[in-house]
Amino acid sequence: MKRLIKITGITLAAVVLLLMVLPLAFKGKIETLVKSEGNKMLNAQFDFKSLNISLIRNFPQASVTLKDFWLKGVEEFENDTLVYAGELTAAVNVMSIFGDSGFEVSKVIVDDTRLKAIVLEDGKVNWDVMKPSDEVEEQPEEESEESSSFSISLKKLSVDDLSIIYDDRQGGMYAEVRDFDATCSGDMTSDNTTIRLKAQTPAVTFRMGGVPFLNKAKVGAKMDVDADLKNMKFTLRENSLSLNAIEAAIDGWVAMQGEAIDMDLKLNTNEIGFKEILSLVPAIYAKDFAGLKTDGVATLNAYAKGKMEGENLPAFDVDLNVKNAMFRYPSLPAGVDGINIIAKVHNPGGTADATTVVVNPFNFTLAGNPFSMTANVKTPISDLNFNAAAKGKLDLGKIKDVYPLEDMDLNGVVNADMSVAGAMSMIDKGEYDRVQASGSINLSDMVFQMAGIPDVNIEKSTFSFEPRYLQLSQTKIGIGENDITLDSRFENYLGYIFKGTTLKGTLNVSSQKMNLNDFMTEGDEESEAVEEETPVEEQAEEAMGVIRVPENIDFRMQADFKQVLFGKMNITDVKGLLVVKDSKVDMQNLSLNAMGGGVVVNGSYATPAEKNPHLNAGFALNNIAFAKAYDELDMVRQLAPIFLNLKGDFSGNIKVDTDLDGEMSPVVKTLNGSGSLSTKDLCLSDVQFINIVADILKKPALKEARAKDLNVEFTINEGKVATKPFDIKLGDYVMNLSGTTGLDQTIDYKGKITIPASAGFASKIGTVDMNIGGTFTSPKVSIDLESLAKQAAQQAATGLIEKLVGGSSSSSTAEKSDSTTTNKAEKTVETIKAIGSLFKKKSE
Repeated sequence: MKRLIKITGITLAAVVLLLMVLPLAFKGKIETLVKSEGNKMLNAQFDFKSLNISLIRNFPQASVTLKDFWLKGVEEFENDTLVYAGELTAAVNVMSIFGDSGFEVSKVIVDDTRLKAIVLEDGKVNWDVMKPSDEVEEQPEEESEESSSFSISLKKLSVDDLSIIYDDRQGGMYAEVRDFDATCSGDMTSDNTTIRLKAQTPAVTFRMGGVPFLNKAKVGAKMDVDADLKNMKFTLRENSLSLNAIEAAIDGWVAMQGEAIDMDLKLNTNEIGFKEILSLVPAIYAKDFAGLKTDGVATLNAYAKGKMEGENLPAFDVDLNVKNAMFRYPSLPAGVDGINIIAKVHNPGGTADATTVVVNPFNFTLAGNPFSMTANVKTPISDLNFNAAAKGKLDLGKIKDVYPLEDMDLNGVVNADMSVAGAMSMIDKGEYDRVQASGSINLSDMVFQMAGIPDVNIEKSTFSFEPRYLQLSQTKIGIGENDITLDSRFENYLGYIFKGTTLKGTLNVSSQKMNLNDFMTEGDEESEAVEEETPVEEQAEEAMGVIRVPENIDFRMQADFKQVLFGKMNITDVKGLLVVKDSKVDMQNLSLNAMGGGVVVNGSYATPAEKNPHLNAGFALNNIAFAKAYDELDMVRQLAPIFLNLKGDFSGNIKVDTDLDGEMSPVVKTLNGSGSLSTKDLCLSDVQFINIVADILKKPALKEARAKDLNVEFTINEGKVATKPFDIKLGDYVMNLSGTTGLDQTIDYKGKITIPASAGFASKIGTVDMNIGGTFTSPKVSIDLESLAKQAAQQAATGLIEKLVGGSSSSSTAEKSDSTTTNKAEKTVETIKAIGSLFKKKSE
């Protein structure tokens, strides 16, 4: 018995070991096959991170798993990811792994997958990645049979966390499905089988011709489908569909006929109510929907019949009819009643351009105030034809009585009486006189309060509509402690609303106080996975503090701001012309007071898409305080920390060309520019390298000296500042300096010190060479003693030494004796040593 148990244990261990070792033996074969077959068939970028094989996960079948699989297009689609899958698992017949006749796949599991299909304006699609048949390497018939890759005997398909985008830019259609989960089972090897499908997604969006038909709707399905796999016809049997709170069923069938799909489907909604209709409104569905009280009659009918092939669509129709309905939250004092809606979406079959949308009427009464709207849309693809109107009064203060606003407070009155009718071709051609647009919207005493954002207060505002212009007048807006007054006119507002084209405007903008720090944007991480450009890379997060300029506006703004706060800067009396266009603000003679003086700015600030903000501007400076410039400007703290200890004002001109980072500070490595600064009276106390020079010269008074008439010209190249030679007058002494400072605040300056007459016999030397190195906080100053000795020798050659030691300097003096010459030489050496000891100083 013990022997049997031992043999059994050894056998089981061997089997387990075999199940662990065999996958490693065949992993290379399958990985090579997948990549080689993929590259043979695909005209695209294709790869995966890893391929794993397991004989245990789906025993007795083998599991083949691809991780981080991605497929990207080429040419204009090279930055668009068509498919990304975090994990793809296929259950394969074990015996097929050991043979050469292909792999029998019976189950597929798809996890964390994103699909993005794009149709460009010219009709080119990003999923056309299969190589033409003539590009695929031809093989002998018997070899081809031997190398056939896969045979499908699918019995189950499981999908978890699938996101899909279909972006048809040519047809004006956009569909999006988020976080789709589904299981599908059936015997796909049989001619006839029953397919059982269970699927759900929390967010489906569908737009066509700019009209949103669904917006993040929750959709679910449970279906039993009789499948005729031989003829590819699928008949719906028992099934249940849900769209938010609407529960329905579909009767009919769908058949695949080559590249066409034939269908005859009808929505069965015998028990639908008005409450279920309200679930299509996202804001209502998201707030205490279960307790909502409703009344009224509602019907919803829909069908689709015919073939869908290429651009050809089947006939379809959706009808919604609501009569005398109301809704009310039990916890609130009032409701919305008198709701009447007749809405219809219809297409007789053919192209999407034949679709019509009619909403007439859409009426309701909110807290005693009636409001009505109508809309009619035709030819949404070829030439959007629209006719819309709105009329009524909305007391915003009453909204909290009918809808739970939670951490929000809203007040004010909106009176609207407006209509617009025309076609998109009229707007494209600028034929505004053919567009019928009239009416106005008046806002008064509007207050919006919400936790986490500044309060918004609009005392009064009037929008007046004409076909060509929208006039915004009598508008004063308060945002927190900020205020702004507008008197403006906008052109092309219809194109901006309907097609997102450029909005043009002339604005007069004024403010008593504007704190730009309140409007610094915190960049949203691109968390929407389906929009990632590269599936295996993380999306960049825009840093906090960037002020973005919109792409599609073209404004001329005459600005008059009494006070502007930006970062640490307190700016006053801002006046000038701002031209906003193509994500750029051009500043023309923009004058302001800041840092204790005056500034005039000419230049641009741009925020190009997917790039850092960029500043290219010139600044005329007048009486700017060194200390304030250091305190309020990051660029000064980075490049000229010496400003911290300078006392006084400067004037001049600076030109700057640089990228800006997420905190609106210069990216120093991209910083280039030039300029000149001048000052009339500058106190240099506590400037470290001046203190060292004073010690070398043994002149302590220089540590408190004031520099007169200082003029500095400089250039900036990739953040490195280079100054042309300039003089610093320190009492009787004059330093002439030139050199560079680096990104790391290192100093590399060379100069000369002119010795004044007050220095006694040392003044006869004239100038002394010096070097300044180290950093601003720890400078190193050295005197060129070799140069000093040479100058002393030159003076001796002309007879200066004789004066210093009491001898004659006349060049006509008779020749002396040898002993006298020797004495003079010795005294010359002593004098040079004395002068050297005067200047010699070691400084760390």
